[in-house]
Amino acid sequence: MRPSLMYIFLMLYLNVVNTNLQGVFRQRRSICNINGTYDRALLKRVTLQSKYIFIGKVFGVKSKDDNVKIYKVNIRRVLKGDINDLGVIISFGKARSIYFTDATVLVQSTLRRKCPLLRVRTYAIFLTEKKLDEETVRLSLVVEPVLLTLRNVEIIEAAIKGKLF
Repeated sequence: MRPSLMYIFLMLYLNVVNTNLQGVFRQRRSICNINGTYDRALLKRVTLQSKYIFIGKVFGVKSKDDNVKIYKVNIRRVLKGDINDLGVIISFGKARSIYFTDATVLVQSTLRRKCPLLRVRTYAIFLTEKKLDEETVRLSLVVEPVLLTLRNVEIIEAAIKGKLF
């Protein structure tokens, strides 16, 4: 047999073995949807529940023992809510306008999931609500931070404006 035919048969054999092995190993799926896509209905429902929605850049992340994650976020654009109402927890300056700001806030996640922390310098959409704990005002996440994509921004803006998307 010629070497070229041996090579072709070997490649075909490896291809068949590879496809058979793919069925044996299960794909692992995380309960965290940080890099995935949320469906439209879930994003709309969470958008309506949230009081403050903004796009921000993560500057720092702290994790505590009881699954509490605290994100230090530099707000780039406000989609819903008036950030000036949160004067107590804005760290560096007041917002110059409702839509674009350079304020830095602390956002707390108390969701009981073992999700990985967001990396520093990651842009994400934060859907939050204001909570009052022992005379301190805190921003708490309604859902884990949503990956900043054009699709997610369009769905959230359409839900805020009340349009069908």
